Amino acid sequence: FLILISDEWWLALRKFPFRLRFFAEMAAALKYDPPEEQHGVVPIAHFSHGHLKEPADDRLKYYMYGSTKKDVRRCNRRVLVAEGQGMNYVARNFGADASHKSLCKHYVGVLDKRSFTMTLHDAELFSLKPTVVASSATNEEREDEAAAPDQSYAEKYSDMVKTFGTARQKRALAAQELSRVSQQDAGVTIATAVERMATEESPAATAATAPSANIPPFDITATERKDVFPIGSIISQAEEDCLRGYQKCFAGATEETIDEWRENTRYSEYILRHVARLPNYDEERNRLSRLLLYLSALIQLYSVPPKTAASKGVVLSDIPTVLQSSLYSLFTVESRIQSKTRYTVPGRLRDRLIAYILVVALHIEDFEFDAAQLVKDLSLTPAKATEYFRLIGCSVVTNSSRKRKVKEEGESPADPAECGTTVRVKLKVPLTFPGKVRGRSRHH
Repeated sequence: FLILISDEWWLALRKFPFRLRFFAEMAAALKYDPPEEQHGVVPIAHFSHGHLKEPADDRLKYYMYGSTKKDVRRCNRRVLVAEGQGMNYVARNFGADASHKSLCKHYVGVLDKRSFTMTLHDAELFSLKPTVVASSATNEEREDEAAAPDQSYAEKYSDMVKTFGTARQKRALAAQELSRVSQQDAGVTIATAVERMATEESPAATAATAPSANIPPFDITATERKDVFPIGSIISQAEEDCLRGYQKCFAGATEETIDEWRENTRYSEYILRHVARLPNYDEERNRLSRLLLYLSALIQLYSVPPKTAASKGVVLSDIPTVLQSSLYSLFTVESRIQSKTRYTVPGRLRDRLIAYILVVALHIEDFEFDAAQLVKDLSLTPAKATEYFRLIGCSVVTNSSRKRKVKEEGESPADPAECGTTVRVKLKVPLTFPGKVRGRSRHH
C-alpha cells in the first residue's frame, strides 16, 4: 500500500497532531526512513507518451544508475532505464532533459500489515522517454575507441578537420598526408627496391615479353592471328548488341549516302572506303559494319585535342549511350569545371586509344594491309605509326618508291594514299613485343 504525501502535508501533520487521526485508523505508528539509511530515494516512474496496460509487465526491465562521484552537486544524479524489446526508455533527474522539476518534495508510504506501521521514504519522479537502442556494431566501435591509446594533438586536429573543417582545410590536410613519408616507410621502400633488383631480370631482358598496359587484351600463346587480340575482349556483349541495332547505317549505305558523308566529312576516308566495298553476303557485311561503327567512334574520340575538355554529348553525339559510357570510361579522364562534368583525353590514354584503333583495323583487314590511309586519317607520321604497330606486335615495312615511280611514269593513281609512303602491316604469330621503343620516355 503506497501513499504519496507532499512536503506541505508533512509539515501540516507535524504541526497539528490531531490531523493524524486519519492515518491512525490505518496505521498505529508512522516512521520516517531518511535516504542516507536506504542508500537513495524511491523512483516513481511514468511514461511520457502513454502508460502500461499491466503494471507488472515482464517485457520491461528497470535499472537505476547513480553517480559515484563525491562531488556534492553530482552525487544525487541518477538515471532510470527501462529496457524493452527493440526500444529503451531513459529518464534523468539532471541536465536539460531532466524528467521533472518541482518545488515540492515527494514521499512514499509503505504499510506493514502485521505491525500496522507505515514507513515513509523520500521519492523522486522520473518521466521515461523512448530512445533507440544502439546496434552491437556501434557498441563494438565505441569499445574500440575507448580502448585506443591517447591521440596526439596533430591526430586530434586532423580528425577535427576531417569532420568539421572547410573544403580548403580538407584539401590542405589531404596534401599533407600524401606528402608525409615516415622514415620507416622509406626504409622499407628502399629495401623492397633493392630486393626486387636482385631477384628480377633486367629491364632489357623483360621488355621483350612485358607489353605496355595501353594495348588491348591479348593472348600471347595464340597460334592463329584472329585469337591474338580476341574481338570479344575488346567489344563487350552489351556493346555488340548495341551495335547490331545500328549496323544498317553502314550495311545499307548507298553511293549517294557515302558521297554525302564524304562532303560533310562525317566519317574518315578510311571508314568510307571500307563502307563502299562491303561484301554482299549478309553475315560478313553485318560483322564488318559493326566493326566499322566501333572504329568510327574511336576515331571520332581521337579527334578531340589532348588538352580540350568536352562534355559527353558533344564529342560522341551520334553514338549510342551504352557505347558512349564504355568509351568515356576507358579512354577519358573525368573532371569538374565550373560545376559541369568535362572529359579530356590525356597523352597516356591517347596511346591506348591509338592501340585500340589499330587492333580493330587489323580485324577489319584480316590482319595484313596497307595502313597508309589510316595513318593519314590519324595525322601520324610513318615513323610514329611504325612505332605504334610494333608496340602491338606487328611487322611493318615502309616503302616510298611508289611515289617516285608515279612521278617517273606519269601515272595518275586513283588512291591518294598511294602517292605517299606505303605502310605494309602484318600481325605476327606467335606474338612478340619490341625490346626497346624510342620516343616514349614521357610515359615511364
